[in-house]
Amino acid sequence: MAVLRRAAAWAMAAVAGVTVLGTASSAQAGARAEEKFSFTAEKFSAVQFGTDKADLFRMLGVGQTRPGSAEGWCEDDGDSVLCMTKSDDYAPYGRFSYNAAGKVWRKHHELLFKPKAPSISLAQYNQVRRGMTEAQLWAAVPKDSCVLQDEEYPNWPATTGRTVMYWCTSATGLFPPNARFYLTDGKVTQKYEYKLA
Repeated sequence: MAVLRRAAAWAMAAVAGVTVLGTASSAQAGARAEEKFSFTAEKFSAVQFGTDKADLFRMLGVGQTRPGSAEGWCEDDGDSVLCMTKSDDYAPYGRFSYNAAGKVWRKHHELLFKPKAPSISLAQYNQVRRGMTEAQLWAAVPKDSCVLQDEEYPNWPATTGRTVMYWCTSATGLFPPNARFYLTDGKVTQKYEYKLA
């Protein structure tokens, strides 16, 4: 009788152990499901120049979802990583380029950040000349009309040759009148405008 009671106790302990393990496994699977992919402006900002390719992949969740996924995705195209916020026409996105040493040297985005107060005018745009410093640019153009859309260090790890592009708008919306200003080593090198008034 005592032997039967011990066998029954062992059987119950084994079932309890399986139940506990099963519950733990279910909880882990649930936690993984909770960690849904997302690409945000904050994730874009968190990537620093010089970030190693392996760290970049881990930070962004490259391959976590497939291209075309409704919740967005990040994919490697061989020399850069493209991250979409969602599967949609004109969805905000970011791109990170890495060099032969596998270090991030360029960051570009579309629509992840928007100007705080779009108001640039054609008259302000026309005041900007090649060779102006960044301080002179902001003396001519309202900075809150603009966002930094592209930044690159082509000679990374050296910071010489730093090139930036500011996108400035006069209104909100998908295709607002806008201007783009390119600067290299702090000086205006190019500018373009679209339908400013």
